[in-house]
Amino acid sequence: MKYRRANLLYRVASIVALALSFSGLGAAQTSASGKSNTSPSPSVLEHEFVDALRDANVQKVLSYIPDGGVNVGREAQHLTHAEVEQQFQSHRGLYCKLFDSSCIEATVNLGNSARTCSYRELLTNSQKLRTAASEVTRSGVRQAVLVAEVNDDQCPSQKLIDFIFNLQAGGWKLFSIP
Repeated sequence: MKYRRANLLYRVASIVALALSFSGLGAAQTSASGKSNTSPSPSVLEHEFVDALRDANVQKVLSYIPDGGVNVGREAQHLTHAEVEQQFQSHRGLYCKLFDSSCIEATVNLGNSARTCSYRELLTNSQKLRTAASEVTRSGVRQAVLVAEVNDDQCPSQKLIDFIFNLQAGGWKLFSIP
């Protein structure tokens, strides 16, 4: 229940970040002293991470998974770094969700013929793709919210994809994958 509520809050934050970025209201963060932060820019993260997904650069995406792991899906299932690496190597689970539509295990809904697509397919084949990144601070943790709005007739059930990153000593690391 705790993860479901947190996941809902992150989704709302993602939509707000997307709206701010598209409206041009998003602003660079400054510290309490008024100095500009020198961390990697969320817009640089946006381009590098989306490119890594589109190029199916598994090693680059894996580099964003922190040692402590990442929360995945609506239920915020926690996967350790080792579990993610294993799924990437065996081409199952999160690997399929991120990179390969053909191996996604999805239940068949006879009333809905739309297939489930990987994020790579959505980001690569979308007829309309808009991405945005915004930085927020939540409970003292700097986070980057990366949102992609996609429109793909082959995968009509997916419209927004949002990734949440925490700023750690080694740079931006994934906190949440939808």
